[in-house]
Amino acid sequence: MKTKFYFFMAGVLLSTNIFSQANKTLKPLTEKTVVANPVEKKVTNPQPVKNQPAPAPPTDLQKAVVNIVVGDDGKDKDTYVAISIIDDNKRTAAYYGVSRGSYVAGVTQGEYFPGDNETLPTQLDASEPTGQIDNSKFPPLPILREANLSEFSQGGSIFLFIKPNGHDTWKINSFSVTLYFNNDPGSPHKMTWNGLTVSQNAQSKTLEFDKNFNPIQ
Repeated sequence: MKTKFYFFMAGVLLSTNIFSQANKTLKPLTEKTVVANPVEKKVTNPQPVKNQPAPAPPTDLQKAVVNIVVGDDGKDKDTYVAISIIDDNKRTAAYYGVSRGSYVAGVTQGEYFPGDNETLPTQLDASEPTGQIDNSKFPPLPILREANLSEFSQGGSIFLFIKPNGHDTWKINSFSVTLYFNNDPGSPHKMTWNGLTVSQNAQSKTLEFDKNFNPIQ
């Protein structure tokens, strides 16, 4: 009986050991984790940076010259002359003998004889607002600049004024104004008016020109 019992126990132990080994061998398969490749973002070509256009070169007024050919009746030596070149905003761009529209004063420049050819250099006038204010002044004053080509986009005018001492009649065969602008392929712009007369009874003339610098007779 003991022998049979020993064989029975040995069988049980052997069966248990085999089952245990099989249990270790037959572990369930684990699923392999699949790591997805990251999606690459498609890089589009960036928009090219547009260069800002360069500012237009300045077209400021550089010089204004007046030329007068005297007719058969000249100017007395004590007759004062004043000339203003005015833009399309009614502001003085250049002047001879006066500044900022004051025609009381002027210059005599002596006597003009019949047939004389007189050239009168003008001074440029800073009369165009820049939009800035000079706060160092009291009261604060606007900062002005000289005129440029754009101030004549609608034309302009010339104002001729004389102040005789008594009687004087001055006949003018031709009255020319030449404007020189910086960076302007059309410069110089010469305008001529013919057959003018000023006197103690008609002391002023307004001469107009269009946007193409053509004199309006």
